[in-house]
Amino acid sequence: MPERKKKLSPGLQFLRDAGIALALVLSILVVMYAYTGLWPPLVVVESDSMMHSNDNTSYIGAIDTGDLVLVKDVDSVTDIQTYMDGYTSGHKTYGDYGDVVIYRVNGQLTSTPIIHRAMIYLQGNADGVSYSAPSLKDIPDEDNKWSTSNPSDTWDHLTSTLTIRNVGYRDTSTSIDIGRIITAFRQYSTLPSGYITKGDHNLNVDQSLASRYSPVKLDWVVGIARGEMPWFGLLKLWATDSLGSPAPENSVRNLWISMAFIVAAPIVVDVVLTFRIRKKIAKRRETAQHEFDAQQQIGATEPVETPPPEPPATEPVPPPDENL
Repeated sequence: MPERKKKLSPGLQFLRDAGIALALVLSILVVMYAYTGLWPPLVVVESDSMMHSNDNTSYIGAIDTGDLVLVKDVDSVTDIQTYMDGYTSGHKTYGDYGDVVIYRVNGQLTSTPIIHRAMIYLQGNADGVSYSAPSLKDIPDEDNKWSTSNPSDTWDHLTSTLTIRNVGYRDTSTSIDIGRIITAFRQYSTLPSGYITKGDHNLNVDQSLASRYSPVKLDWVVGIARGEMPWFGLLKLWATDSLGSPAPENSVRNLWISMAFIVAAPIVVDVVLTFRIRKKIAKRRETAQHEFDAQQQIGATEPVETPPPEPPATEPVPPPDENL
């Protein structure tokens, strides 16, 4: 008979299960790092600046307060498609044209990164008093997608306010005061090239703020947003008291439902597997009992063979008389 395996103690079972869970989590993190090229590979969205609703309702496919997103590393300007690039190519992320970038304000490493959509890339011209925006060049005039406050401005010589029409879920116009940027850097020999950025929920671009008038330089960009794990970032924001805006009620509800499912799922699986195993054992026992009963019945009804009767005994014949 084969030797029966020793059953692990509850403590060893816990350590085994915890080790398996830890190995699984580490494997997921390694895969994320391999894909993004950054560590940590995830960021938590702290505010509602990218939401696609006016009533603080979260939606799958948009970046909402408390969502987790992957951050993919970028190496060059060509790694990022702006809103205007996406309008021409059809490239969309999170419900609108172009890529969403994560960047540090003015390149400060101590600042909390901002996650906003890259609207357009402005290239400072050599004359030091104008910008060019190559993504405007291929947009048909009949689309009436953009215009400038100075009628003499062209895509390769921008000096005034650039207006982009029909932007975002609100379908509103977005204005970029290029003249203000030029004035701010007039004292320098060159104009800074970079991205004009905007939160999908915000009405104005980031560069309209007094502290962020410079276009976002490529080396300020941490990466581009990819994917979404909704709701679970709220756990960190609550723990660190870093919510930048109220958590959407449906996100909170969905988070607790998800947490309950995560806790209950292993228990349900264990119960189902145990029930199936017991059902199989009971079926095997029932089959074995039926076979045993059938054998017993066959043994009781089978006719018993009787030996054939012995031949009757005969008297010996006397030998013939020799005197006759």
